Amino acid sequence: MTRSLTWLCTALLAVLVLVSSVAGITGPAAAGTAQPSPSSPAPVQDEAEAQPVVFLGFAGLTFEDIDPDRTPHLWRLVDSGAVGSLTPRSVRSTSCAADGWLALSSGRRAADEPRPTCRVLHEPVGGWVPDWDVYLGQAGEDNYTPAVGALRDAADQAGVRVTGIGPGAAIGAARPEGRADDWLPLESRGELGDQVAAVSSAADIVLVDLGSVYAPGRSVADIDEAVGEVLAALDEMPEEEAPTLVAASIADARTDDSRMQFAAVRGPVSGTTGQGAAAGGSGSAQLLTSSSTRQPGLLQVTDLAPTLLTTAGVTGAGGFAGSTLRFETGPTDAAGKVRLMLDRQTAVLTQESVSAWFYAVWGILLIGLLVVCTIVARRRGIRRIATAMTTGGLFAAAVPVSTFLVNVLPWERSPSADVAMLGGVAGWALLLTALALRGPWRRRPAGALGFIAVTTVAVLAVDVATGSSLQMSTLLGEPLLIASRFYGIGNSALALYCTALLVGLGVISSWMRRPWAITTLTVVAVAASCVLLATPGLGTKFGSVPTLVLGTAVFALAASGVRLSWQRLLLFGGGAAALMLLVLFLDWLRPADQRTHFGNFFDSILSGEAGAVLLRKIGMNIDILTQSWMTLLLPIAVALVLWAAISPARFRIPLLADWYAEMPLLRTSIISLTVLLAVGTIINDSGIVVPAVGILFLVPALAHLVGERARTRPAD
Repeated sequence: MTRSLTWLCTALLAVLVLVSSVAGITGPAAAGTAQPSPSSPAPVQDEAEAQPVVFLGFAGLTFEDIDPDRTPHLWRLVDSGAVGSLTPRSVRSTSCAADGWLALSSGRRAADEPRPTCRVLHEPVGGWVPDWDVYLGQAGEDNYTPAVGALRDAADQAGVRVTGIGPGAAIGAARPEGRADDWLPLESRGELGDQVAAVSSAADIVLVDLGSVYAPGRSVADIDEAVGEVLAALDEMPEEEAPTLVAASIADARTDDSRMQFAAVRGPVSGTTGQGAAAGGSGSAQLLTSSSTRQPGLLQVTDLAPTLLTTAGVTGAGGFAGSTLRFETGPTDAAGKVRLMLDRQTAVLTQESVSAWFYAVWGILLIGLLVVCTIVARRRGIRRIATAMTTGGLFAAAVPVSTFLVNVLPWERSPSADVAMLGGVAGWALLLTALALRGPWRRRPAGALGFIAVTTVAVLAVDVATGSSLQMSTLLGEPLLIASRFYGIGNSALALYCTALLVGLGVISSWMRRPWAITTLTVVAVAASCVLLATPGLGTKFGSVPTLVLGTAVFALAASGVRLSWQRLLLFGGGAAALMLLVLFLDWLRPADQRTHFGNFFDSILSGEAGAVLLRKIGMNIDILTQSWMTLLLPIAVALVLWAAISPARFRIPLLADWYAEMPLLRTSIISLTVLLAVGTIINDSGIVVPAVGILFLVPALAHLVGERARTRPAD
């Protein structure tokens, strides 16, 4: 036993070193949300990289509004530039124009005070932005710690001139105290283009507020005409003097609905030598992205401030949540670009509408089926429903991973996207069920369930390693309108991954007879998972290592023949905590513009702002738990399910105890899973969602096992 424990600890130490090494050498990743460290150098302008830039800001314009006949100028901008869907998420679920300009000003999520309707923005009075004290007060109350005025402050330090045109642009161009002394009112129709061209010849960054499509007297056609005037004026400038043009709808401009917004760039975004080819022209890149999203054609409002500064040649500016925009290849014609953006809009809205009822209906359906099966089993014998439980349990266990696999299909292009999405999920689940029941693994005890578990782990692992595209806008994936995560592994996917991993280990380990082989399998699986899920740029999930290490410790110790104790669990927990601190520190050692949120969180610990981040995550946990009476009951339901899974005899669950007698490590994996889900609930900001997703896999898996045993055992 002592030798096994020594071997296990040595192996886990090797895991820690391996993860640390990988975290330390990983390439550039997304910028996070921490303030620059006190030792950061002051921003400076690199004149060799400097390129004048004009930002056209408006609100409420989506790609659904873009049409070659109704909006010919915006269509021309799409055709000649690079485009992307912009997530307008602010502090709240919808964003007003003031929120968008405040996010541009601070480079972080920021918002006006809560209002039933969006504030009408007014011009500065005596050089001071109206309601600036309200904006500062709200920034102090929110947990995103936005430094309103950071854009202008960084520009001033670098000697870069920022000029605002229009009411909203006054917010973007204002200094931290609210002074907008370099500001001009918007010229009337027909003169705007000349005004922007003239100002861009004297200023490095020009911010222009074209208003909201929902404002009285304004429309999409008005925005299109204004963009056309600016395009015409810039086209007349000499090519070497023409500024980069960034146009974006930076807010929903309403309080009752949120959608992905329009964004386009024409020209280079980081000077003449920084990011390669400019957007627009023959052979140029056609889609926008950034290190903060890593998804082609996707950006955030918080990406705009660093993009404007970088294009103007400013280096060393930190404290921004987003990253400089960059280009990727994509469709070369306007129709193809708009089609891709509309596909994303459809996916986002379909996920939002279907997920509003899917989880509740699926959970109720699973409970209802279990109740019916229990009643039928008691009245007519469980053999009557054994086949249904065997097949139905496998199908239901395959549904969670199928919600990710559906993104392999172009379901969003169907006339009925919601039907296509659900049909795709059902189709994948049926295919996996058939493979599980017909493959050679079916000859092994619980082999079909092992296949579903391994497939679930493999699909999520490949997705994380290849950019997480399967997690975007699908039922158990990441909702882009919430903008919580764009790459790596999300909380729901993490819960499913860990649950399937432990169930798979419980099944496969039960086929083995040598403790050292079981221990080797466990350590290798956990080590590979830690590297995959915690490495910055891959999983980039802070809570994954403590969750995995503590959760699998119970299983690893039991598999090694080592007696479980609180001291050993604390040893594992301390090792996991030390590992993650080391990963945070190594990521923090990178340049500020190459850190992930790991390094930026470590920086927030040094600057004393980590408390605000933790409070925000705690608040999110509470909000999720108190959404309705059903979510309040979730902890009780989860606890009962796990208790019943661990002690089936107490709850009179037939035949499950027989499996545990034959495969004791299967029960051990359920006990370990209980610990894992409890730790995941505490550590991750999705709270109760973590164990809820876990039991979406576990309940049908156990139902399958009961049905399989009833189907194969001799009749009484």
